[in-house]
Amino acid sequence: MTNRRNDERHGRSPGCYRVLAAVGTEHDLAPLLHTAGAIADARDGEVRVLTVTRSGNAPSWLTIPDADVGGAVKTEAVTRAGDNPSATILAESRDYDPDLLILGLHSGLQQGRYLLGRTLDPVIQGATCDVIVQRGRIKPESDRVLIPAAGGPNAPEALPIARALAPEAQITALYVANARLGRPEVLVGESRLATMVQRLNPEDRQVVDTKVVAAATPVEGILTEAHGGGYGLVMLGAGREGPVDRFLFGDIPQVVLDQSTIPVMVVRPHLSHLSSFWRRLWARIFGFVAPLTVQEQADVQRVIPRGSQPTPDFFITLTLAAALATLGLLMDNFTTVIGAMLVAPLMTAVLGMGLSVVLGDLRLLWRAAATTVRGILLAVAMGYIVGHVVPGAGPNATILTMSRPSILDLAVALLAGAAAAYALSRKEVSATLVGVAIAAAFTPPLVTVGLGLALGDLGMALGAALMFLANLVAIIATSGLVFLWVGFRPHPGDPDRDRARRRGFLITGVLVVVIAVPLLTLTQQSLSEARFRRSIEQALTAELAQVPGGELVRWEHALTPEGTLNLDVTIRAAESVSHHRAQGLQEAIAVHLDRPVALSLTTVPTQQLHAFVPPTPTLTPTLTPTGVPTETPTPTPTQTPTSTATPTVTPTVTPIPTITPVPSATPTATPWLLTVVDVGRTGLRVRYSPEGVVMGQLDEGTAVVVLAGPVLVDDVAWYRISAPGAYIDGWVDGTYLAPAP
Repeated sequence: MTNRRNDERHGRSPGCYRVLAAVGTEHDLAPLLHTAGAIADARDGEVRVLTVTRSGNAPSWLTIPDADVGGAVKTEAVTRAGDNPSATILAESRDYDPDLLILGLHSGLQQGRYLLGRTLDPVIQGATCDVIVQRGRIKPESDRVLIPAAGGPNAPEALPIARALAPEAQITALYVANARLGRPEVLVGESRLATMVQRLNPEDRQVVDTKVVAAATPVEGILTEAHGGGYGLVMLGAGREGPVDRFLFGDIPQVVLDQSTIPVMVVRPHLSHLSSFWRRLWARIFGFVAPLTVQEQADVQRVIPRGSQPTPDFFITLTLAAALATLGLLMDNFTTVIGAMLVAPLMTAVLGMGLSVVLGDLRLLWRAAATTVRGILLAVAMGYIVGHVVPGAGPNATILTMSRPSILDLAVALLAGAAAAYALSRKEVSATLVGVAIAAAFTPPLVTVGLGLALGDLGMALGAALMFLANLVAIIATSGLVFLWVGFRPHPGDPDRDRARRRGFLITGVLVVVIAVPLLTLTQQSLSEARFRRSIEQALTAELAQVPGGELVRWEHALTPEGTLNLDVTIRAAESVSHHRAQGLQEAIAVHLDRPVALSLTTVPTQQLHAFVPPTPTLTPTLTPTGVPTETPTPTPTQTPTSTATPTVTPTVTPIPTITPVPSATPTATPWLLTVVDVGRTGLRVRYSPEGVVMGQLDEGTAVVVLAGPVLVDDVAWYRISAPGAYIDGWVDGTYLAPAP
């Protein structure tokens, strides 16, 4: 260590090598004293033994026998008061400024989020000096020491400590090759070990052997070699895995410490202040929530498998929920849809898939997945059946919402999955699980898939399926991370479950990315369409400001394959718009949008009437150009019961000639009567514009009045019609119209 500002205050000579041994129990005292004394003696250093008690009084067993530390090593024992042992040890480390901190591990590892325990983990993460975690007493007469190595700096740094503890021992540097990769991986290991040995000084090279073994996992290879090779000590370097990797997949030293039957020592090289800061920050982020107890984890593992079973109750509730959701969608009643979300039982099965990924439990995964697939098929079938049974079924705002997913829906599902897993694992907040189920529901998108298939709208079905998949994958991913956060882990050292967990996290991450790509594309398209509509509306508003009393009522647009923008615009105006002015509006809008425009303009003139001035009954004329249908108004006498001026609106149609290069319409001379034919049970869809958004549908045999058309789009003739009995005014495909009988 370079920081020696406290040396003079503590009566130490500059450069003195200092070892701090944190002893928690009598069982740890002798092994840690032996290790601390051997290392300090080899480097002419000193030892401080630290114990932490609530009162600050030294325990009765805290004695320092000379035989354990050597007569040449200065040794002192101190006791500090503190309720938090890890914080007290770190405070002592900052004050004493040791070169090496030694910690003892004398019991089995805790199941949960902590790698080495509630006390050891914060100390290892926060200490800025070298750290050793030791389990078992190292015998000086040990003749063989095993140091697993991957070619990094850990093995060379552990070598001097091994030689100090067992001066006569032969040291073996071990590389564990992946057995599935075969001979090439073995050659890589031999090359890495040879390079590492070349970096050692000549004295150390003489006592170091190298060995490469093939195994399914590094843990399996290390333990097999350690137990079968007659070794007296295993030394491992910590820090190869980053905090995220350890959080997801555990730590190799953790498993070796837990399962080795011979003494194990884990050496973590000193950290910079910056590295220590990030490690402490990571620990604070994921450590402020207490992990679940063994009993709490057992309760969750009983609830989730039970909810993942395809029981009769599951199918009954899902059937009712799917039917309720379908009717709510057809009624455009989102309250009914929410009721279906509350009843649907799919959430627990999906959470089971997330938990199975964390535990590496393939049986739970297949059970939950099978239940989820059955639920999917049932919900889609129910939507299909109800879509055929209910007359006049068609798209509406709520259905369209379920069939148009965006990246925001994925974000909602990610947050909902995290909230659902946390609510399920915590009894005190489990009541909020119902609300979470509403945030990212499965049933409405699934029944929308069925509705789309029933209506023959493949785009609707695919959009709803994409929304469901986004919800499914996102909830599996984030629920798994939360289960990790609260302490769920597979048993250390189970290679099959460890491999299953790694594959599960990898596949889930890939699926999230795959789902995000089309959602980003759809979101971009939606934003582009919104910007385009906004530019059209801005252009219309700006140009109509030049019309006296001009007010935009409604507008629809459609793009032809040639790129011409067809605009169907209705405005209110104080006076009729002349043909010349309409042409000017068309040209101005085209310049504003920088694209060809074909404008169809309908004006509704407004008239102010004064209560004290009786009007003369007049007939408001309608400008009727050749080929354009007109609405013929009737004279409207106005009486004056009050002093409030009342405007009377009389619609007129202002014809707009078709511009070059693309005509907007070939108008009809007068309205005529036709009948809807050959549409079957699905009906004829009425749209706001040719190939635009559907506003409703007409049954076969419905009489309609043709107002305008035909307009050719992709060789299909579109007509603007009015169905007086259905109160619908829009555009339809002329293929399904025939003269009325």
